[in-house]
Amino acid sequence: MMVNSGQFNVIGEPFIDIYKQGMLSSHDVRITQRNFNQVFDSLSQNSLLQPVFVKDMAYHVTPFISDSQILSAQHTFLIRDPKLSIPSLFKMRENFHENETGFTGQSTLFKRIYTLTGNKPFIVDAEQLIRSPIKTVGRYFDSIKHVMPKDVLDWHPGSRDEWKERESWHIDAINSSGFVDTKRDVKTEPLPSRIAQIIQKNMVPYNYMWEQLSQQKLDVS
Repeated sequence: MMVNSGQFNVIGEPFIDIYKQGMLSSHDVRITQRNFNQVFDSLSQNSLLQPVFVKDMAYHVTPFISDSQILSAQHTFLIRDPKLSIPSLFKMRENFHENETGFTGQSTLFKRIYTLTGNKPFIVDAEQLIRSPIKTVGRYFDSIKHVMPKDVLDWHPGSRDEWKERESWHIDAINSSGFVDTKRDVKTEPLPSRIAQIIQKNMVPYNYMWEQLSQQKLDVS
């Protein structure tokens, strides 16, 4: 969608490999921090030529991002119910690390941004985005003070260069040409107890984010 807007240089998950190096291996944390700063500085330099839109996981950046880096960017959070997102993650990777659910990273970064700026970042709910794309995307563009392009919700199917090594995670996006509520049948097979426990645990940070979204709706109504 943001690529189709024509307003931004869109970068997908620029910090994922840095996170893996620093948090999931014995890689020297000082080197990882330096690599993170180099990528962030490059994005900042590019933003002087054209606004840069970065899509990444909060938990990829939370261990490394500095206060000054937080203050230099505008932040938006996309949330999805753990009862939907975690079974999808389990389907893709049965032995996923609990950090990969992303909810603790989201709430931690959200609170940090709010503390630093005094303003709550804009939140988008994934299910609302699918059900009401025009209204939801319109509010998002209002929040970043950009005019919503006329055809931003219609795009051509296809992959992106940064997805090449992870295309299996982006099949729906690759085959899409807009936001469509497919209403797929959801399997009701019992989940392993570990997964059920992870879902329950992550309802706490998710509910916090949902409460912030609910307040956001009151503020704009």
